[in-house]
Order: sequence, then C-alpha cells, then structure tokens
Amino acid sequence: MKFYISLFFLLPVLCLAQTLSGRIVDKNTNLPIDAATIFFKESKYTLFSNNKCEFLINLNAQNTTDELLISSIGYEDLVIKLLNYPENKENHAVFQLVPKREQLEEVIIKNEKTEYSWAKTISSKRKPEMGFSFQFGAENVRLIQNPYRKKGKIKKVILSLNKWKSDKKWKLDYHTAYSIKFYSFDKRTQKPGKEIYDKNIIVEPENKAYDFVIDVDSLSIPFSVDGVCVGVEYVNTKYENPKKVFAVIAPGLNFYEEKSFKPVLSWYRYRGESQEFQTRIFKEGKERYHDVLVMDLVVNTEK
Repeated sequence: MKFYISLFFLLPVLCLAQTLSGRIVDKNTNLPIDAATIFFKESKYTLFSNNKCEFLINLNAQNTTDELLISSIGYEDLVIKLLNYPENKENHAVFQLVPKREQLEEVIIKNEKTEYSWAKTISSKRKPEMGFSFQFGAENVRLIQNPYRKKGKIKKVILSLNKWKSDKKWKLDYHTAYSIKFYSFDKRTQKPGKEIYDKNIIVEPENKAYDFVIDVDSLSIPFSVDGVCVGVEYVNTKYENPKKVFAVIAPGLNFYEEKSFKPVLSWYRYRGESQEFQTRIFKEGKERYHDVLVMDLVVNTEK
C-alpha cells in the first residue's frame, strides 16, 4: 500500500524537444496557483503542478488532438487545445485561471487551543454489498453524517475494496490510483457543496479485497456538524494512452443498497464531462434504491 500527498507529477521528457511546459497563475493577481490538476480529456491521464506551480508534458501524434482541463479549488476550469502547440518544439505558456465569484464564509479565529475527544469511528452499512469498477475520471461521493452534532476533524477514511480476478474473457488492463476529496454538504441542494481541502490527496491501493485505510490526521480536515461528503475519483497517473471504454481497472469499490432517500447519501460524476453531481437510482418492482459507497470515517470531535 502506498499513500502520499501529491503536489506534482511530471511526465518523462523525450530526447526530442516535443514538450509543453506551463505555469499556472491567478488571472487577477498574476500570483502562482499551487497544486492545480491537469487532466487529459480523451486519455483521462492526470498530472499535477509542482511546488513552483509548473508542469511539463510530452507532445506526440497520439495526444495533440487531446484537450487539457486545468482546475484548482476556487477557480473556473480552463480548457486548453493541444493542437495549438506544435510538435518538434519546446512550447512554453502561462495559463491564467479566473477566480470563482463566491462569497467567502466568515472565519472566526480562536485564540484558545481546541481540545478533542478520543477517536470515534462512524461505521458504514455493508449489506447487501456489491463490488463495482469504474473508468478513469469517474468520481463517486458519499455523505457521512455527523451523529454527534459537534464540530471536529477527520483522522482516517476507510474504504472497502474488492479484487479483480482476471478470467478468459476479461483480463485486468490497469491499476488505478484514487484521488480523495472532501466537500461540505449543501443542505439547500442536498448535494456536495464546496471542496474543503485544497491539496491533492492521491493514494495507490493494491488489487485485493481489504479495508484500505487513508490516514489524514495531520491535514486538519474539518468535520462539520452537518457531516462531510467524501469523494473517490479513479485517477490515471501511469498510462498515456489507455482504453477509452470497457477497460478493466482495479481495484474496485464496494457499495451497499440504500432504499431511504432522506437524505440522499451518494452521487457520481465524470471529470471532463458534466460537473453536476448525479444520483444513480435503481428500481426493483415498486421499490427504489441508490448505491452508496461502503466507507468508514474515524473522527475527533471537539470537547
């Protein structure tokens, strides 16, 4: 098992000068933007700007028809066509992201040191449990409600994973990394709201059936009285030209069937497509249900 907080990932440089180097800045202030995500819309390849807010990619005949989606928390997404940058040349560019027009919430700074309770585990339902695999770029999100109704911080996220076993018909194509994200819960829309942690958390699980523990205690991610929405995105950080459809990607995520919709607990979306969160709703006769990620959360609450 590997766990790391990724602030950069650079593609290897070819001997020929067929590259695009970019620097990402705020359009209003021209200040550099830290920890941006650079996503290839066709191949689903994902990389991240380094600690100097820069990135470097190779240009070749296979990816020049692709588009880059550059994103960062608090900014509008920027789409870049690679056709604008010729091969056999070192291309350099500055990419400006436009800040989103959102009213900032008031932050009250406390002088006293916050005291927390012992670790508490919020356990997920597990039955009936089903395993699913997804294509690169798919993000599944679930709401973890706060039964204590006290503010706190998140210590660990625990995912239930399933192993893909190749057979004669379906063989394993790729191993995925997961991008872990945290959102507020918007009570008005009953959907995930703003992202509440602004760094890239990338984890690489093994292809086996087990509880995968992600320790985020040192990151001080808040746990609201309304709970938190946790997202898990299938991220391609290794393969430059993977299959676009019907790829077998491991490991998979376990889900359970939830028949109650008060509140809805689960959503999904695909990077590079609609950014709206949607809910998968299934019907069996007159009954409806939606699939919810099996996920435990370990938290500390304020005393």
